[in-house]
Amino acid sequence: MNIDFHCHIYPEAYLKKLEASTGDVRIETNAKGEKIIVSMGAKAGPVTPEFFDIDLRVDEIKKHRVDMQVLSTPHPGVDRFSAEESAEMSRIINDGLALCVKKHPKHFQGLAMLPLIDTKAALKELDRAVLDLGLSGMCMLTNVAGKTLDSEFLLPVYKRAEELRIPIFIHPTTPLGAQVMQEWRLAVILGFEFDVMLSATRLAYAGVLERFPELHFVISHLGAGLPFLAGRIDRGYHDPTCGIKTKKPTSDYLKDLYCDTVCFYQPALKMAYEFYGPERMVLGSDFPLLIGDLPGAVPSIEEMQIPDRDKKKILGENAERLLKRS
Repeated sequence: MNIDFHCHIYPEAYLKKLEASTGDVRIETNAKGEKIIVSMGAKAGPVTPEFFDIDLRVDEIKKHRVDMQVLSTPHPGVDRFSAEESAEMSRIINDGLALCVKKHPKHFQGLAMLPLIDTKAALKELDRAVLDLGLSGMCMLTNVAGKTLDSEFLLPVYKRAEELRIPIFIHPTTPLGAQVMQEWRLAVILGFEFDVMLSATRLAYAGVLERFPELHFVISHLGAGLPFLAGRIDRGYHDPTCGIKTKKPTSDYLKDLYCDTVCFYQPALKMAYEFYGPERMVLGSDFPLLIGDLPGAVPSIEEMQIPDRDKKKILGENAERLLKRS
């Protein structure tokens, strides 16, 4: 079974909430009449029917030999709103994801969004989403309203996720400093990747990955440049002036992360394979974003010069293992 772990859907009720927003996170209509999601200067879209028409999506994934998608509704997320609005939007998203799974259980599973700016509300919604709605994990952004993922207020959420034995998918969002990335969609092209590396490295440096050894994080886009920069990141561990107090070198913790295979470049895929190993990679397409590649997702793994056994792990077996809560 080929399982696409990195793909997105916007429940229609959630889109209506964004359309009514006049704040920093909203929907705009461009000159072509297309709906574009705007968040702190970063734009995503256009919002085509594939983003919300679940029946259309089934036909599309079958065409490209994907058997199941693990749906998430990350960017722009719910963290840039008030605590009350964030909780409401999380409920709307999770209810929408659950309906998709109920309608096509063989083709979809869902990852909950949580109002992480309010820890108590996040824990309540996490239990509801997993225990009542049957969602298979949770999705969070690389920063929570500008606060890093090693922040103290997130630790109870990690603890509960570990108890529930669910994976956490970390998806990039607009980083701080995005005002210098306005042109050419640099906030998405490069800024997202900076935030992936920053969030994962902070989780390792701060000891969060050491504190929750049974909690499985899945990071986007091969972990951005983490395999390339692992040696440099380890320098921080060995430098006493950095003050890192973990028991093992940082790269040991980073190698325990899972990564999705959204990449577009075969040499990068091979480097990630050598860094994480075949047991820590899951198929990803970033569908239906323009920057995604559903047609190339499965072929990109099939074309790798690696054993067929490892290809099967990456294409689906690893994701199956992550999604089983036993």
